[in-house]
Amino acid sequence: MRIGIRLLVFISTFGLITQAQNASFGGFLSGGGSTGSDRAADVVTDATGNIFTANTFLLQATFNGNTFSGAAKGSGASYDNNLLITKLSPAKTTLWSIYSNVGAVSPVALATTANGDLIVTGNIRAIVNTTAQTTTANIIDALGTVTTFTGLGSATANVQSFVAKFNSSGVIQWVKEFNSDASKLSSVLTDALACDADGNIYLTGNFVSSVILPSASPVTLTSTNSGGTSPKAAFITKLDGSTGQVLWNKASSGGIYSEILSAITYGDDGYIYAAGIYRNATSTISVTIGDKNFTPSSGYDLTLLKFDSNGNLSYIQNRSNLSDTRVKDITEKNGKVFVSGSFRGDNLGIQFSSAALTSTTPFLNGFIVCFSTLNGTDCWQKSIFSPGIVESYGVTIPSDGRLYAFGGFANKGTSTTAGSVDFGNSKTIADTNPTNSSADLFLASYNVSDGTTLELHTVGTSAGFETASSMVSSGVNLYLLGTTNSSVVFENSTTYSSLGAYDFLLVNYTVTNPFSEILTPMTTKFPFAIVDNINHSIVVKNATQVSSVTLYDFNSRTIKAIISNGSSLTIGTNGIESGIYIVHMISSTGNNITQRLLIK
Repeated sequence: MRIGIRLLVFISTFGLITQAQNASFGGFLSGGGSTGSDRAADVVTDATGNIFTANTFLLQATFNGNTFSGAAKGSGASYDNNLLITKLSPAKTTLWSIYSNVGAVSPVALATTANGDLIVTGNIRAIVNTTAQTTTANIIDALGTVTTFTGLGSATANVQSFVAKFNSSGVIQWVKEFNSDASKLSSVLTDALACDADGNIYLTGNFVSSVILPSASPVTLTSTNSGGTSPKAAFITKLDGSTGQVLWNKASSGGIYSEILSAITYGDDGYIYAAGIYRNATSTISVTIGDKNFTPSSGYDLTLLKFDSNGNLSYIQNRSNLSDTRVKDITEKNGKVFVSGSFRGDNLGIQFSSAALTSTTPFLNGFIVCFSTLNGTDCWQKSIFSPGIVESYGVTIPSDGRLYAFGGFANKGTSTTAGSVDFGNSKTIADTNPTNSSADLFLASYNVSDGTTLELHTVGTSAGFETASSMVSSGVNLYLLGTTNSSVVFENSTTYSSLGAYDFLLVNYTVTNPFSEILTPMTTKFPFAIVDNINHSIVVKNATQVSSVTLYDFNSRTIKAIISNGSSLTIGTNGIESGIYIVHMISSTGNNITQRLLIK
């Protein structure tokens, strides 16, 4: 990154950005084969806008013009999952792929580092692909190098996990197993991962009896959870990005029924936020994590944890629900944490400080929840209702500053009931198939300040099933990854017909880039930025009127973000490469203000 004398010059006026319908359909890619179920897992991008998709396929699959063959079906056996990870350029040209063709390998989550490396976590087990059981599984990198996992069991209760690092060319750097014990006969699952600015990895997972964490002296965590046929204990660990060795770990097995931390993010404030579900035993038990403890209810409680990079726990926030709750995704921006998922609200609902999220239907309803990063207190909550099932999977904030949620809905609750999906603020999606229980995809956007629903898109509809999986933003682009088993009609009336029982879909939306608009001049009574050349910083004047300020490059990628302390706001410019940049401010009244700057 070039460093030299910097002169920051205003190259446009600054003004307010009005809220409008921002997202538009931008095309799709599909993948799969004619045999069985091929399904979506996760999608991420890197700092230069490349796209990484993780999917599973049976026997054979074609994606973006490339065909892959997986583990064969043996005598009397069924096909099983093969891993397929593909790196695409911003123009959606395939750059390389990673896949498996031995055993059952299922990707769970992806993350990228600042220099473009790819981190992958997933689950592995053997399969019966002949008249006898095999005990291995593998991953094949972009150069054809095979990594083999050995000593695996073939039952679903024998699933183990792995974390692997690939460089930006798709070449394996290291791989670590997370096993239950030497016999690998008890389940260990990874759930989510994130990377920090230094390339270190934060991983969540769950296990039934024990898990061995990779380090010079392996660390074994054990569970005392009980109360059902599949009790689970949760863990969170930090791995060294260079070696894959464990730097610290936190477990929370305290004898309760179940714990799953299913979402994690590394915030722009340098903290780690993890969210999931805790369910207590019949006799309530206090759960300890680090130096803090809490007592979940006997239902499925929404739980939020905040850690610093050294593993110190800042707080635990728990919101009880006597019925079902599921956490799908989490993101953080400008002092707020956003969690998405689904819940049953027919038994009191999720209890928040101001009100409860409830529903009159005994089915899953979607939710979006906002917490303060400072102490985890509630900011706002939104429900997504229908007579059937609604789940909100991915959440992200692209360059237009809105919160986007991607999910799926099955409008029909019974053979005689149909109705619209209600997102609040008088915004609904109509039931397109009232005579059957079809499942369709939606994209919604919200005001980050108060959760007001701003826009809705019916991403895909059909007479069959479309399920959401993951969503990511890279500036002006939104990438939505899902699965379909039927002919899908997209928002621009483009149609796709699935090849097999299920295929995976990568759908692209673009958002209006606020930095490309012609902005209306404003007087200096509004917040505005000036340059402090001596201290190499951008200083915001009238900062008491600003809640946050973010510096973007001209491709809408975040360079730095600062949260207001109520009196002053500055952004340091040391180490920033020459070019055109944008200062984006959010005023205390919720308005968006931008200035374009030239850094030399």
